Amino acid sequence: MISNFNLDLIKMFNISKNKNNRFVLGLSGGLDSMALLYLLKNFINENKKLKIYLIPVIIDHNLRSESKEEAKKVKKISKSLGFETKIIKITKPKPSGNIQNWARIQRRNILFKHCVELSANLILAHHFDDQVETLFMRMVKETALDGLAGMRKISTWNGISILRPLLNFKKKQIRDYVKSKEITYFEDPSNINLKFDRVKTRYVLDSLKNRVWPNVYEDLSNLSNLSSNLLKKTNFVFNIWAKKNILINEAGAVRVNYKSFKTIFDRSNILSIRIIGKIIQTVGGNEYPPKRKKTFDLISSIFSPKFKNKSLGNVSVHLSLNHLYFLRENRNLNYSVNIKKNKYHLFDGRFLVLSPISGKLIKCCYGSDDKSLNKDDLFKKYNILINNTIPCLKTLEGKTIKPHLDIIKQNSTINDRYKKNIFSLYLIDRILI
Repeated sequence: MISNFNLDLIKMFNISKNKNNRFVLGLSGGLDSMALLYLLKNFINENKKLKIYLIPVIIDHNLRSESKEEAKKVKKISKSLGFETKIIKITKPKPSGNIQNWARIQRRNILFKHCVELSANLILAHHFDDQVETLFMRMVKETALDGLAGMRKISTWNGISILRPLLNFKKKQIRDYVKSKEITYFEDPSNINLKFDRVKTRYVLDSLKNRVWPNVYEDLSNLSNLSSNLLKKTNFVFNIWAKKNILINEAGAVRVNYKSFKTIFDRSNILSIRIIGKIIQTVGGNEYPPKRKKTFDLISSIFSPKFKNKSLGNVSVHLSLNHLYFLRENRNLNYSVNIKKNKYHLFDGRFLVLSPISGKLIKCCYGSDDKSLNKDDLFKKYNILINNTIPCLKTLEGKTIKPHLDIIKQNSTINDRYKKNIFSLYLIDRILI
């Protein structure tokens, strides 16, 4: 397994456009992440010329009485391998339901926060079986093509590169490796608790494999590959149409040609839902596009004779002079973000924030004729609505600074070309891929 892992990871480094070799490793202490820890240690020793700097981060979800001691033991093992290792304890009160999803979101946010603070990318221990389980769960929920493409070995989220070097390896291979190397790991009892969706999915898949569908794992993996290839082709066609008919404003608003989009909707519900979903995801700063039914209902109302405006996912939709305008609603905006100089931060899920000066974000009030932010006359009618969802920076000395605005692609990574000597907000474009 070691040689195959090393070859795979070398290929991933060669394919990735991001040459930043600083990585945060999400280290749970379970079998998968402990295997990855040892595999990475071996890889780093054999590829010293790459100068890889790895920071394992252990997240104590504080859901089990033994989690604190387990985290300490995992940290001790990681430090014995020569890694500077951190333990982060989640102190937020746990919800009454859907604990696994809550834990996943908390874990993800902490890992990404550390990636940003350390100017690092992220390595996760998802493997072949995880991929298949995820695909099956998405199929049950009737997900769109994007979801059926599954997890990617190399992806980007909010400027951070994510590597999943175990994605080609099955759980059995990982288990055999851990056993052969006598690697210590810790089992989370929730991994066998059938009240959780993923555990139920694992049970169903194993039942299907043993009774009626022996190749279920391989077939679902092939579905992922086919969906991914189809997605690349549809993205190519979509981008050609989008560049002609969608205008993205640096302040976070989007304009769409009404008649052209109506033609798309008349021909394909699926493509029109995907277009509007991506727009709402970008303008609203949402992690995912809205549910397909909600998006379809919105589109249907847009083309009704009495349409004036509607909202979905913190985004208001307006029709004016043969164009649809998508604007961030002035609500559910959290301005309480402390800014450290020359460090990236995330505002409202929409903007990457960078400033050469420390301070904190504050709500600003701009007049309707204020063109210091939104200089695009095509959005002039909605200037005041657009501008008043954009924060200013209040420096430690009390000075208020308006931001420089720009746009970056969702699949772009944080690097030096975005760094400027002024307070800047970079809209994350999730529309054009």
